[in-house]
Amino acid sequence: MFKKRKSSLKTLVIITAIAFLTFRDTGILVANFTAKGDDGSQVSFKEGETVTILREKDRDFFVEKDLKKYQVPKDIVLLKEKNTSQYLVKVQNTPLMDEPDGKSIKLLNTGEEVRLNSIHGEYGLFTTSDNMKGYILLTNLNEGKKEKVMTIGTVNTNRILKGPKGTYYVLVKGEPVLVKDFKNGQFIIVDENGQEFTAAKKDINLRDGRHTTSRSNISRRASKLSSVIDHAHKAIGKPYVSGDTGKRGYDCSGLTYSTYLKGADIKLGRSSRDQAKNGVEVKKSELIPGDLIFFRTWGRHIGHVGIYIGDGNMIHASSGSKKVIVTPIDQKWYKQRYVTARRIIR
Repeated sequence: MFKKRKSSLKTLVIITAIAFLTFRDTGILVANFTAKGDDGSQVSFKEGETVTILREKDRDFFVEKDLKKYQVPKDIVLLKEKNTSQYLVKVQNTPLMDEPDGKSIKLLNTGEEVRLNSIHGEYGLFTTSDNMKGYILLTNLNEGKKEKVMTIGTVNTNRILKGPKGTYYVLVKGEPVLVKDFKNGQFIIVDENGQEFTAAKKDINLRDGRHTTSRSNISRRASKLSSVIDHAHKAIGKPYVSGDTGKRGYDCSGLTYSTYLKGADIKLGRSSRDQAKNGVEVKKSELIPGDLIFFRTWGRHIGHVGIYIGDGNMIHASSGSKKVIVTPIDQKWYKQRYVTARRIIR
């Protein structure tokens, strides 16, 4: 009886070791969640908790906790590392066999790398670095390096994020964004240059998110808008100079002309009146960062333009202030003289 119980325990240990050796993707919870196991047990996961992902299906991940499997919605799990199916031999002279528990066809050295093809009980079918195929006892292996991945989330809002060293990133509702991490209740996203920005949890949706190792999936629209906003911010404080596009300073349309040319390689009309013919018209209530906003300075004619930067503000070259400044678009003088807005990057 004792021997039988001991044998059963040994088998359970082997099976458990195999299960968690084979599937070890890593994720982090972005919300609190109570999950129900196959045996009816319940467990609470906390926001920020790191979890082992066993597999995925449709809209759920199957994760491990306390040696049990639980189903958790994908939109609250940020995948950070994926198993690459690469393993390292940890026992010297580990046999590569022609079948599970079969004849040895090669002895493997400690540290030798093998690639998993499929699982067969407590054995796996592997390919060696010299392209030999055979079966290896899984408990003789350690996992190799994992692959760092990012999740392609979807933006829920229109907003500008400020990063280190005066960098900016434009969030555009509905556009894709690369999510690298989740810390202190906030997402860490990256731009095409690898610069990191912090976004509020409510601003990003992970539902139906795909996974990637490349930054080429970043929205080109968001990238161009971010560059435009970055150039506009760098102009703040520069002097107002009538007719100038940046050599000594800027006038209002000179600022927008230069910003779009340098930031997005887009050549606008030179005057504010001409620029009001560029792009497409948008409602004031639907402004996103990077949109141009136009005002009349006398009569009904457009005579001033600024770049909307979110949160009800614009950057513009002010003749009254004699420099490039940030001003609320609903400041009384501008609110009374608002004419239209144009979206240049669509």
